[in-house]
Formats: sequence, C-alpha cells, structure tokens
Amino acid sequence: MSQANIENKKRKVGELAEEVSCPYLDTIQRSFLDFDHEHSCSVSLQGGMHIYGCLVCGKFFRGRGKATPAYTHSVEESHFVFVHLTKGTFHCLPDDYEIKDPSVSDIRAALHPTFNISDIHQVDSNTNLSRDLFGRKYLPGFVGLNNHNKTDCINAVVQALTHVAPIRDYFLSIKHDASQTEEWTASQKAGKKKNHTTNRSAIQVTEAFGELVRKMWSKERFKSTVDPHILVQSIIVASKKRFRVGVQAEAGELIAWLLHQLHVGTKRFGSSIVHKTFQGSVRVTVKEARKIDAQPNVEEDDDRVGSGDEEDVHAGAKDSKDAHKKVVIEETTKDTNFLQLTLDIPEKPLFRDDAGGLVIPQEPMVNVLKKFDGKTLTDSVSRSGSTQRKRYSLLKLSDYLILHLDRFKSNNYSREKNPTIVAFPVKNLDLHEYVFGGERPVLPTEEQIRSMSVKEIKDALRSFGKEDIYKGAMEKDELVEATINFLCRELPDLLADKYDLVANITHQSPADVGREEKVDPLQEGSYKCHVQHSATRQWYEIQDLHVQEIM
Repeated sequence: MSQANIENKKRKVGELAEEVSCPYLDTIQRSFLDFDHEHSCSVSLQGGMHIYGCLVCGKFFRGRGKATPAYTHSVEESHFVFVHLTKGTFHCLPDDYEIKDPSVSDIRAALHPTFNISDIHQVDSNTNLSRDLFGRKYLPGFVGLNNHNKTDCINAVVQALTHVAPIRDYFLSIKHDASQTEEWTASQKAGKKKNHTTNRSAIQVTEAFGELVRKMWSKERFKSTVDPHILVQSIIVASKKRFRVGVQAEAGELIAWLLHQLHVGTKRFGSSIVHKTFQGSVRVTVKEARKIDAQPNVEEDDDRVGSGDEEDVHAGAKDSKDAHKKVVIEETTKDTNFLQLTLDIPEKPLFRDDAGGLVIPQEPMVNVLKKFDGKTLTDSVSRSGSTQRKRYSLLKLSDYLILHLDRFKSNNYSREKNPTIVAFPVKNLDLHEYVFGGERPVLPTEEQIRSMSVKEIKDALRSFGKEDIYKGAMEKDELVEATINFLCRELPDLLADKYDLVANITHQSPADVGREEKVDPLQEGSYKCHVQHSATRQWYEIQDLHVQEIM
C-alpha cells in the first residue's frame, strides 16, 4: 500500500473520530432542560465534578460507570443521552461513548455560554430581541431573575453589577473550564494556607457570579428568564448564613461583602478587576477627646493614722483621681481606600402634617455629599465606645462610583427606615469640588497644538500614554487633527470628575400608617433595580421576573 493511501486512510479515520453521532439524539427534550439549578445528583444528592444531566427528562445524576445513578437511570428508563454538566461533553449510556455532533451545540451554548471579543464589543449596541424555546422574546442582559423567598436584594445587586461595563466584559471574556477551579485554588493556596477555606468560598462565589452573568447576556437561552439558584447557594455558604433565603438583606451590606468576594476570586498579582473599577481613596481626619493624667502642683494630704484629714482621703479618692485628669483633643489623619461611599441622610421630621400624614422631606444630592467636602464634621462612636468627630476628604475617585444612602437605623427595639427623598441627576453629576488629591494637568489649546512641531505633539501624546495615535504612518495635518480630537475633546471629559447614572437600586416599603414600630420595613419591603440600555437610552425597571420599560 502506497504512502498516499495510508495518509488518506488516516485522514478519514480522524474525520470519523471528530464527529461521532448517536441514534438517540431525536429523544432529546429541550423543553425539559434547565441548567440553572444546583448541579447535584437527584438520587444521592451528591455534588462534585462528575454530575451528568439527562437530556430526555432533565434530571441530574452522578457518574456514568456501572452501578452509578446515571447508568441505572439509562437502563431503567431507556434515556440514553447525557451531558457532563462541568465539561459540557455529551455521552451515550449505557454504551458509554462520547457523542460529537453539531446538532447539540445549542445545548452546550445554553449550558455554558461563551463570548468572543467581537461579541463583547457588540453587547452595548445590540437592539435585537432573542427568542427562547417557547417563542417568548427577551433582550439579552435585561432578563428577570427568580426570587427564592426574599432574595430580591441579591437579584437587584446582581442586575446593577452586570451593567457595569468593565465587570461585565471581564466575566463575559472568561470561558467555563473544568480545570479553572483547581487552577485558581492552587494560585490562592500558594503562600496563604491559613486562608485557603476563605479563598475557596470566594472563588466559588466568583465562579457562580460569572456563570450567571454569561447566562444573563446570552442570546441562546432556552428560557427568557434566569434562575440565580447556584449563586444564592454559594453566597449562603460563603457568608456562613449571614445572607440567606427567607431573610431580607440590606443592599449596602450585601454589595460590600460581594465586592470583597469578587476581589478575592479575581485577584491576580495583587490587584483585581473590582479594585480597578471601584476603588478610590479618601483621607479621614478623626478628632477624639481623651483624658490624660495631670500632675497638679498642690500640697499632698496627710493620710497618716491619727491625722485630721484621714477620713476625707479614702472617701474622695475617686473624685480626686478624676479631678487630676486633663481632657485633650487628639487629631489623627489616615488615608484609606474605599469601594463605596456611604452617605448620611438627614433625619425625618418628628411631627405630622395637618392631615395626620408623615412629612417626607426632599434633599438634593449636593446637600448629602457635604459629608465629603473636607470641612463638615460627622459624629460617630468608636469601637471602644468613645465619641469621635470625623472629617472626610476625597483624594481619588474611581472610574465607577457606588453611593450608598444609609436609610436603615436599628436600635434595641426596632428598625426604622428614613423615607427622605434624595434627588440626583441622571447625567453629569459633578464631583470636582469634593476631590482634593493633587493638581490636574494643564491641557494645550487647539491653537497651541496647531503651532507645535511633530516632536512636541508626540511628546504631548506620550505623556498621556497615547503613543498609538502617532504610531501609524500619517501626514502632519492628520496627526494634528487626531491630537486635537483627543486632547481638546475626549481627554477633558475623561479627566472631569463627572458621572452618569448606570444603575439604581431602590427599596420599596409597604404603607405603615398606623403600624409604626410594629413592623420591620426592611423585611416587609422589596428591592428593585433600574438600568439603562446604552444603544437606545431606554431605562428598564427590573424586579425579580418583572422587566418593564420606564422613562
């Protein structure tokens, strides 16, 4: 046999090995498939890496060898097609061979959605509606999430974070890989054996969050909604039931905890996408009154037995000790980082209006932000119980700013909610007067750029890290216009401390007239989120499974 015939035979065998079909593919029932639930065996309730989903009835089973639940199910129920829920490979049982057929690619896309670079770049500009298996239309990224009994706070926080472009693009670019967990665990475990359990929980939360983000933005969903069951379970485990089903969480506490978990789970070389997106710096000046011992220049009392003032010494020992202490004001300054800014809202009025209703005041965002103007003093209590006065000065703002309005106050008897309405602009929230960290660079004017030489223009671009503008071969006129467009039009907006609203989380409380101090406004209320579609500028209100257009 000639060498050419041998090569042709090998090529044909290789092509056959690449595509292995199965005679039972027509038994697959896609309408029964739901991969959003926890991947655990429906017989033994065990989880792990080797869980398979039956593509005929939709149930999950462990293993595929003999005497395993998956093998037994295939023999007893005559359901032969299974998918590995972690690897995304397809198998035929009980014959136990791997299926390689392009007709099941939609199932793999529904199980583990993937996005390439072009898909990620087109996410914001997409206006086309997708259809699920039942013909229902949905807009990717603006889909409802199931509520597992007071988990609407988790749903609202997830909706808000998935519309922050750097966070969303980071998790869309990650592909689901079975070896990813082990790789991340090994990288976190190196040199940090004491925190291995904590890091492992954070990685599980990060993986569940990333998988949920990719499902929310997928165009190939079998359902028009997404179930965050896996993320909810991982949050319960990682937080040690601090956030759990049946108990409403407070959005500010949850988002602070979740950002820390995502930071630990995505940290590479000391930094993470969370810190790059949300981290800013603030200077905190603390004034605290302390008592120090003073040495008074007075004659000591004679406390000898038989002296005249013997009785007064022991009776007034404590008063004498306090009288000899001097009160001094200590002032300390510390620079620290933040991921969100907590804003204090003015207290609600104590008196009602003429009709007996509660007067709900309104405050502009400018008044609430006075806490960070570098002058206003805020009262607080330290861990030791002493009273402090703090002054905050912002040194550096983050690319995306999270403002938390602290509405809930708890005491020994009840929890109260401050209903004050805070008015804030949707676009161009200017915070430049609150930033005290360094001088801004002076930008050249258009006339100055036109009078520069090519070398001076390149030096100006290089100082702002924009060498790519002049790296391409171009004439001087083209270089000047490109430089003017960047330095005079784009860069001022980038350097300005102005923010546009990306997402808004609100808590809606039920009417409490006549029930004050008898109900918990946090537990009886619910959360919803408002997000904007970038291409159409349309705002959507999302509350659990309900998605509707507003504004």
